[in-house]
Formats: sequence, C-alpha cells, structure tokens
Amino acid sequence: MFRQPTLKIFLTLAVFALITTAITAQAPPLTFRTADGGSVNLADSRGKIVVLSFGGTWVPLAAKELPALQKLADRYANRGVNFYWVSINSNKPGAKNYASDADLQAFAQKNGLRLMVLRDPDQAAYRALGVDALPTVVILDREGKTFRKHVGFDPEQVEAYSQVIRSLEQLLK
Repeated sequence: MFRQPTLKIFLTLAVFALITTAITAQAPPLTFRTADGGSVNLADSRGKIVVLSFGGTWVPLAAKELPALQKLADRYANRGVNFYWVSINSNKPGAKNYASDADLQAFAQKNGLRLMVLRDPDQAAYRALGVDALPTVVILDREGKTFRKHVGFDPEQVEAYSQVIRSLEQLLK
C-alpha cells in the first residue's frame, strides 16, 4: 500500500498529466460555414493563433461580451491572431434558438461585432472542442492545438477577458 506522502505525489502528478494533455490536445479538423455564405477551414489557419468565441443570440451577456470580444480582436489584429464568433444557433426554421444568416449578421452588427461569424448549428465543433457552456472562448495555438478554454464572461472585470489576454500574450512570446 502507498504511504500517505507517496500517494499525494502520485495523485498530484496524475492530475498534472491529465491537465497538460487536455490543454495541448490537437483540435479536430474543423470547417465552418460563415453567416455570409462562405466557409472557413481552421486547418488554413496553421501558423496563426485562433480564438473561437462560442455563443448564441440568446446568451444574456452577449450585448456586453461581443463588443469586448471585438475590442480584443482589434487589439491583436496585426499580431497573427484570427478571431471568430461561433454561433450555435439552429439553422432550421422553427427550431428552438433558430437564427437565419441574416439574423446573425444583424445581431453581430447591433452588438458592434465586425468579426467573421461562423455557424455551428449542429454543435459539432462545440462538442469536438469539449465546450459545455456559453460563452466559452477556445484558443488554438499556431499548430492547431487547444491551448486554453475560458468559460464565462465577467463584465465587472477591469479589463474584459483578462485571462484570454494573458493566454494570448503567452502564445505571442
């Protein structure tokens, strides 16, 4: 049987290994349809850092979150970071949380978002990247590996998305 200090060390190392593996996992190949009818294949972004902000038109803090996300995208526009807002709204008329492409474009404009709006109506990317709450920001490193996930948005922070900023600065070193 393990002695108490040995067991604590073993458990600490096991947890660290799990966290490290989860953070550096290769993102699955993902292609999105855009709200303007195009498509984005994330494999084309290799060599750049990618920020995917998952949300929906019904998310209560969207009116504060999206302008903060745009501000962040503007801050990193010339530093090799691609930002996208990923809507998980349904694309089936009559379905719960349905939004047409025009609805999404109008929603983005109303909230000051100039980023490309991607669609994930079947939540395939949402599930593949292990997202389980909205809003969630997923940061992919230059090799397409999931670097960090940031769940939630706190409009009371001095600087919105301060944890995302720290992660981006770490990746840009």
